[in-house]
Amino acid sequence: MTEIDIARAIACFEASDDVAFLRDVLRAIRPKAEAAALQAAQRGKDMPAPGAIAPATDAATPAQALATVRATKDFALLQSMARAAGRRAEELSQAG
Repeated sequence: MTEIDIARAIACFEASDDVAFLRDVLRAIRPKAEAAALQAAQRGKDMPAPGAIAPATDAATPAQALATVRATKDFALLQSMARAAGRRAEELSQAG
């Protein structure tokens, strides 16, 4: 996935009002993040910080954003997407 794809996915999450979709995103990221954490622990390495992603000029569709999550293997980029989806889900849950 390109940085533009990641940025567009993050823009989608930040604009979403669909808590169920955002939770689906987080569920898709969780096993990948757990596997990356386990690998890092086994190798005695620290986990990378979330990737620095420049804002997108347009958002991905929810289907495109979820496809980006599923295709992304880089833990730092997954963390960036998880943070965006998690923050937005929390905002919506507190507002509702």
